[in-house]
Amino acid sequence: MPLTEEKLKECFANNLCHYRKQLGLTQTELAEKLNYSDKSISKWERGDGLPDLAVTAQLADIFGLTVNDMIAEKPRKRLLTTRNKTVITLLSIGLAWLVATVLFFLFEIIFPNIKIWWLFYIYAIPVSAIVGIVFSCIWWKKIHIFTAISTLIWSIALCIMLTVNVHKISLIFIVAAVVQILTILWFCIKKQ
Repeated sequence: MPLTEEKLKECFANNLCHYRKQLGLTQTELAEKLNYSDKSISKWERGDGLPDLAVTAQLADIFGLTVNDMIAEKPRKRLLTTRNKTVITLLSIGLAWLVATVLFFLFEIIFPNIKIWWLFYIYAIPVSAIVGIVFSCIWWKKIHIFTAISTLIWSIALCIMLTVNVHKISLIFIVAAVVQILTILWFCIKKQ
């Protein structure tokens, strides 16, 4: 059964109020994020009206939701806040460094005469960048994705240079520079 206009207003009002409070925002703070007055927020939360679609999409983005979530009959139990997203991302990146530390520790004990195990920390950089790319694609803006991809490019070049013992291996950074330029051009094209 399709939602009536009154039911739609009611669902939107309940969800807006629920999500605003869940993020700990006042009506004024939310209004400032939208460049609207707190009277508009109050009106929408009372169910006396609905914002236009662009504002609804903006609200959904602030709450980390979809427009459908804003008009759903039951709100989601818990929002994943920016703080939570940051903590989850950092914990995931931290796991790469934990693995590097455990491997360093184990190999130092098992093979104490070999002194190259510090490279595990260097290898953790591109692994961290890959984790960063994944979470950036899910939650963050394009600048975060770009930064994570750039970190991956240059850290892979560093890993190759430190691992492969070949004359003039440092020229790998020229390859990395070309890949970086291509990445910049790709992001410029995607921006348009």
